[in-house]
Order: sequence, then C-alpha cells, then structure tokens
Amino acid sequence: MKEESDFKKITIIGVGLIGGSIGLALKENKAKFKIIGVDKKEVIEKAVVRGAIDIGTINLEEGVKEADIVIMATPVKIILDLLPKIALFLKKGCLVTDTGSTKVKIAETAEQVLSPDIYYIGGHPMAGSEKFGIDSADSHLFQGKTYILTPTKKSTLMAIKEIFSLIKLINADILILDPLEHDRIVGAISHLPQIIAISLINMVDKLVKKEGNNNYFRVIGGGFKDMTRIAQSPYKIWGDICDTNKDTILEIIKNFKEYLNLIEDRLINSPESLKEEFQKARRLREVIEKIPHLCYNSKRK
Repeated sequence: MKEESDFKKITIIGVGLIGGSIGLALKENKAKFKIIGVDKKEVIEKAVVRGAIDIGTINLEEGVKEADIVIMATPVKIILDLLPKIALFLKKGCLVTDTGSTKVKIAETAEQVLSPDIYYIGGHPMAGSEKFGIDSADSHLFQGKTYILTPTKKSTLMAIKEIFSLIKLINADILILDPLEHDRIVGAISHLPQIIAISLINMVDKLVKKEGNNNYFRVIGGGFKDMTRIAQSPYKIWGDICDTNKDTILEIIKNFKEYLNLIEDRLINSPESLKEEFQKARRLREVIEKIPHLCYNSKRK
C-alpha cells in the first residue's frame, strides 16, 4: 500500500456536510493528491466552486475505478448499498472507508462483498451538526474532534497507517474501537440524545395542542434550545441509524427509563434526595469538560 506522499487519487462519495468538509480540510492542508467527488450534478458543481474537490462525476464507476482511497460519506443504508456496487470497479490495493454513524452492519457487508485484495477500515468522525449539505461544509469541522476508526478482518496494519496519514491532514484525533463497541458507545452518547431531543420537543408540542396554549413555546429559553438543537437533524440520516443500531438503542432506552423511574420515585417519596443526583450530575459534567482526548493526537509527529 502507498505512503501518504504516494496517494494520487482519493474519491469521496457523497459530498455533503461530512464529505465536503473532508475535502475542504484536505485542500486547506495542501493535500497533494487529486480529490474526486461522486454525487448529484448540482452538488458536484457547488463542491467544485467551494474547492472541496478537484473534479466530480455522477458516474460511480468513473469516480472510483482508479482511486487509491474511497471514502463513502453518505447515510448508512446508502453505504450498505454502495459497497457491492463499488466492489466491481475498485483496483487492487484500494482502501475503502466510510463515515457512517453505525459500524457493525457496514463492517459485515464490507467483509462479504470486497475482494481479498481490497482493504477496509470503518470510520466515524464525531463532528456532525444539525445542518447538512455542501453549503454547510466547513474545513475546520474535524479540528480537535474525535475520529473513530473501527478495524476489521480486512484492515491490515498498512491500511490503518494509511488512514492515520489521511486523518492527520484534517486535524482530528483518532480513537480505535471494535465495531460492536462503537455501536454500543454511540448508542448512549449520540443516538439516545437524539431520541431525547425529538421526544422532548414533540411532547411539548403535544401539550400545546392538547391545552390550546402557545405560551409553552413563547417562554422557551436557552436550556430548552440547547437540549433540542439536534432535533433539526435530517431523518434520512437518523432513520438509517435507528434501524441499523435498533437493538442497542432499545437497550439504552430501557436503561434510561429505569433511571427516569428512579428520579420519579425520589420526587414522589423524597424530593430532598434529588439533591444527590443533581450534585453528582454537576460533578460529572465538570469532569467531562476537563478530560483530555484519550486518543491519538493527529498533530503529533
């Protein structure tokens, strides 16, 4: 496999928020290889104008056939659909990666459909936004953020080194996880918060309609807005996440409901005991702010 300086062509399939931001970050850091985008015509045109890619195409075969690295930056189910298609066109030694928010099903599919001379390592940048599309792409989106890599049986040491070299160029910090561990962790720290955000805002809307009282929305402040910001995230992404990580999300929801039951019980029987929960949560939140990234810092030489 090639060293960083030998990369000649990288293809990004899906030049939206994540794919476009990868392209912009690579260009800003003076990447020496050509970046090809594969997407709809109107997206490609915007991506070229913004400088996220060098050239683009709507033809999948044309986009990937000579690529050294292929990055699939699309919703999860599209990645699952893309894998058997691109497998027909990839050259020997190509490295395939993705930015999907769940990893187990993608890893299983990659192992099934990619030939032995094609390498794969899963990826997930923890740097999303409620915004989407090439218009929202940002060259600094990944700076100081954690980029999770999930090696599989198709990940050689050289493949991992190659991805390290690439991520170094977008200034993200790398964390290695097993695909199953990844899905469980993000189920708690990413997927459950999304479920809570949509549940909270929809519950309040239900109260508004039930009581015919719009004052609920009139008095909304910063706290409510902070907690529901991600409710603006597009369903086309989250529908795939919920489906492909369903069992884990259901288990995490069960754990959360058990904790809500504890809070409810204390509120009913011993309101003063809630002080302990508030204080514990405050301490934990302060600790989280101070925790350094326990992963590979891409800026290190």
